[in-house]
Amino acid sequence: MSEDQARQDGVRRRSFVAGALGITAAASTGGVLSGCSASEAAVGASPDSLSAPAAQLGAKKAGINYPPGYVGPVAREQRAIVTEPVTFTLVVPQNLTVGDWSKNAFTHWMQQQTGIRIEFRQVAGNGDDPETMTKVNAMMAAGDIPDAFLGITFTRSQLYLYGAQNLFVDLDPYLDKYAPNLQSALKDYPEARKLMVSPDKSIYSFPDLNDCYHCRASNGRTFLNTDWIRKVGLSMPTTTGEFRELLTAFKRADPGGRGRTVPFAGFKDAPLDTYFMNAFLYNPGDPWLVVNDGKVEANYVKDEWREALKYLRGLYADGLLNKDVFTADQDQMNRYGNNPGAPVIGGARAYYWGSFLTIDQTDPNARWHQYATVPPLEGPNGTRYAAWDYLKVGVEVSTLVVTRKCRRPDLLVRWADFQLDLEAVLRSYAGPDFRWSVKGDKGINGKQSIYGFDSTWNSDATKGKTWDQYGVMYRSGDFRLSERVDPRKATFESPLYTQTRDQQFPYKQPLELQFPPVTLEADQAAQDAEIGLNLKGEVTTSLAKFVTGKLDPSDDRQWRDYTDRIGRIGLRPYLEIQQAAYETYQG
Repeated sequence: MSEDQARQDGVRRRSFVAGALGITAAASTGGVLSGCSASEAAVGASPDSLSAPAAQLGAKKAGINYPPGYVGPVAREQRAIVTEPVTFTLVVPQNLTVGDWSKNAFTHWMQQQTGIRIEFRQVAGNGDDPETMTKVNAMMAAGDIPDAFLGITFTRSQLYLYGAQNLFVDLDPYLDKYAPNLQSALKDYPEARKLMVSPDKSIYSFPDLNDCYHCRASNGRTFLNTDWIRKVGLSMPTTTGEFRELLTAFKRADPGGRGRTVPFAGFKDAPLDTYFMNAFLYNPGDPWLVVNDGKVEANYVKDEWREALKYLRGLYADGLLNKDVFTADQDQMNRYGNNPGAPVIGGARAYYWGSFLTIDQTDPNARWHQYATVPPLEGPNGTRYAAWDYLKVGVEVSTLVVTRKCRRPDLLVRWADFQLDLEAVLRSYAGPDFRWSVKGDKGINGKQSIYGFDSTWNSDATKGKTWDQYGVMYRSGDFRLSERVDPRKATFESPLYTQTRDQQFPYKQPLELQFPPVTLEADQAAQDAEIGLNLKGEVTTSLAKFVTGKLDPSDDRQWRDYTDRIGRIGLRPYLEIQQAAYETYQG
């Protein structure tokens, strides 16, 4: 499923729906026991002990066809967690797809299966903006905290800070005993545990594991119109020179008609630098940090960055990029891609086809089929990278965070672990309308498939039935590729996988170059937030000015003025903070 692409293309799956400020509590079901009440004795353990029976993996369910060598979640026979209903209070984000959390189909299924009931308190805002955390921080300061947070995007440093203040529970002592599904997943992905652990060796969140193959390269994915390439008599470019030659040919031939042709289009939510700079130096994008022989460095002050700016400036000056490449929003990008009658754009910097046009999966001649992934370009010095995200896609560390208010974290750990079962995963993010595959059904990668859906993840049919990726899940690479492909109703999943495999994976950078997701100490985090925000503003603003001609990347004085501004903002102390955090991460 490519919902992860939508999350990154400006219509984020993990976004909060704008609404009234503050927190609204969902109506609770009457007649149930509280997760923090004396009636916890019903499950056989005192609130402050770990004496409850250990959870064990059940037997595999029969009749499910797994491909040879499959690594991932398995459907097992599972038992209810409690013998009498127990209720916990969770703060969750508002979301149109989830709808009313208390009435959601997956909510009801989880209650039936586990015996644990949840009272949901929904918070409005955008999970990736300071607005949401301002509300959550106010809750924490006022002591108005739930038993747990689900789907609230705490950073690693925030988890560590609140954990060190004894506000979040260290889940590590509970995982061995109460999370057998997670333990199995960690055997499949042993590097994941390192990403879960805070500097104090505690684990303050039950993770979500998601090995999305095509997501690892999405930050630099770029498309070109293959019909137009044939019309101008050229081939898919492999170098920066060939790319410029092709766009120039598009402009001259004007296949869009009446001078409407836009050789290449981009928009503000899909940065140009994450594709084009990789022909000059390895560039992962914001915050533009790389590791060179164990030393953390910033890309945006290097000579290679300047050379890339000169190249982009040339494309823009020649009218080969859309004039609003740094200001266009998603709606404008869709207008480019969905132009009535015939295409007007020759290519696009986009996470997937749905980032710049409407995907019609029923029409074999739909426009999106014309656009193919471009391999990374080779620059004048032979540099050619596809920025590959080895680390950050794999583990979402702030999925379920248990607070000190909760007297039975063992039960919430078991509740979370229950969701890592294969059937629970399918219901959580796609709904109940799935079917197990029969022998011979093929998955995205051509191997035996395990499951298939009657409706796609982004359809109205799933509203009110899923938790829209906010739940705890285990989606291994094999799991994701085991979705059944109907050859009569081809989706974009198969070409997205094959084009990533063939056009991007061969050019991934070495793992040791990638700056990992580090955790900062409290004093570091405050300094990092201020300096980092100012650096990001300067880099993004200057990038746009250099490309559009308001600044000249060939002018030594203007380039020096730019690097001086970066230095005054605090690049040196910023890198010192990152270096210290990196060394802590490395252990």
